Amino acid sequence: MGGGSRRYKKTEEAILTVFFDNPNCTMQKLAKKAGIARSTFYTHHHSARKILSDLECDILENYLAEIKRRLKMNDAYIKSLYLDTLIFIAKNRQFFKMFNDREVVRKMLFELRQKVREPEKVFRVYISEVTEIIFEWGEKGFLEEEIEKVLADIMYLTLTARERLAPLV
Repeated sequence: MGGGSRRYKKTEEAILTVFFDNPNCTMQKLAKKAGIARSTFYTHHHSARKILSDLECDILENYLAEIKRRLKMNDAYIKSLYLDTLIFIAKNRQFFKMFNDREVVRKMLFELRQKVREPEKVFRVYISEVTEIIFEWGEKGFLEEEIEKVLADIMYLTLTARERLAPLV
């Protein structure tokens, strides 16, 4: 996906709104329900099936741009990075509700590797635990009012990772 014009963005929003309501719809039906021509649809996505993978790429690209900017700052503490991550997920909740694959979240969390200074094996188990907490939150709809609780649970895992996980790996 790409394009920066206002019209392009408005069309993309229309496509995604229809797609989130009808994820198994054909390209022709998506275009019709979005009120656009099929050729316009093709300027946005190669096919209806490709929308989700296009979204995954955009989500990761946007997240990485934000986190990399934050990681360069001296005040980028792990708690603030997780808070930014949870807010990012909440803002993109439609995608994360639909895309139930934990791999996207793991890819996002691996970007925090340099701030979580644990041995590789401990880090991998820890990331799995954090991912599960995020998906438990997802079962409630990635609600913004739950962010502080989720953040507290993640910070507990962060602070206790070494003592809890080192004997296991």
